[in-house]
Amino acid sequence: MRQPEDRLLAEALGSINPGGKFAARFLRNDVGEFDRELPLDFDTALERVRALLFGVSHGVHPVVLESTTDRATLRVLTSGGALAMNPVVITVDVTRGSGWATPIHVRAVAKEGLIKQRAGRKTAERVLALLEGTDPGS
Repeated sequence: MRQPEDRLLAEALGSINPGGKFAARFLRNDVGEFDRELPLDFDTALERVRALLFGVSHGVHPVVLESTTDRATLRVLTSGGALAMNPVVITVDVTRGSGWATPIHVRAVAKEGLIKQRAGRKTAERVLALLEGTDPGS
């Protein structure tokens, strides 16, 4: 079964190279997924995620895939890998926790060609580090 990110990645690769959209169906996905708890209340954690995704996508507002009083799912398309030429889809789930701890799930997906860049995993790690405030580049 094709993942929802596949269509977005195929379109993005097609905008870089006309054959990229066709080739995307033969490329494997590199996926990075992590679960953590942010030491913040739900609303503050959600705003931090929204602001971070806005920043890593170079000013593109995240798409809200789901939004209830207890959960929100946000998604952006950005770039990663060598020279930031590889499209990456980032999805973050924010779930209302108890008190001052909010569980989050970070998922980043990129297509992986012959040269293994691990763009999905590295992007997920970077997003998580930025959300936790531990990114050495920040």
